[in-house]
Amino acid sequence: MQNTSARFSQWEYRNIALAVVAQCAQLVHSLATTGRADSRLVNACIAPLLVLSPDSVDEVYPDVALFSNGLQALQHSLSNDGVKEFAEPIKYVLGMTVLQQQLMSVPAMQTLIRQRLQIRHSLLAERQEPGSGESPAEPQEEYDFAVLAALYQDTISRLTMRIHVKGVPEHLRKQDVADKIRALLLSGIRSALLWHQLGGRRWHMFVYKRRIRDCVADVRRRLITVH
Repeated sequence: MQNTSARFSQWEYRNIALAVVAQCAQLVHSLATTGRADSRLVNACIAPLLVLSPDSVDEVYPDVALFSNGLQALQHSLSNDGVKEFAEPIKYVLGMTVLQQQLMSVPAMQTLIRQRLQIRHSLLAERQEPGSGESPAEPQEEYDFAVLAALYQDTISRLTMRIHVKGVPEHLRKQDVADKIRALLLSGIRSALLWHQLGGRRWHMFVYKRRIRDCVADVRRRLITVH
């Protein structure tokens, strides 16, 4: 897979991938504490899961503007003022990077995840083919969160490290909320894997705080200029 494109460098895409992890974490926090999350942002985070054989990072994140919230969250979380505000999502980000590393050490689990995502991808493709007898799925109905949540439980939940999501018990007990949270954690781990493949390491978030923050701020400015 090519790491760069005409739009962003490898360094920029590395931090964009981390911002996607941050957006997943923010949405998990929102679901856990309020029971709600913007469906457009949720779907944007889930979409990379079904990009199974990309030729470039562009194909994984074709519209980086959909991750503006994650870019903003990452930028502010790396500032002195933002550490407290984003304390819980930061824990989820770090947890997903740990799980990504654990997943890399279990090839059989990687294979199982890929096989089941391939099946899901094929089903979505069949639904959207002309003449299939069904209308193309609306964005908010495109993903079956229960299927992705079950995949998370059958794989990631079996790793030694666990992410403990804090929130309002009333919301966390709702099946649809729990399913979306697990689906977002699965997708966040996928983006954490790409971040690692592009050279990202956990210690970078502490040693290179300013460089990452400046990079993300520049990407955000460019997105505002383009749009």
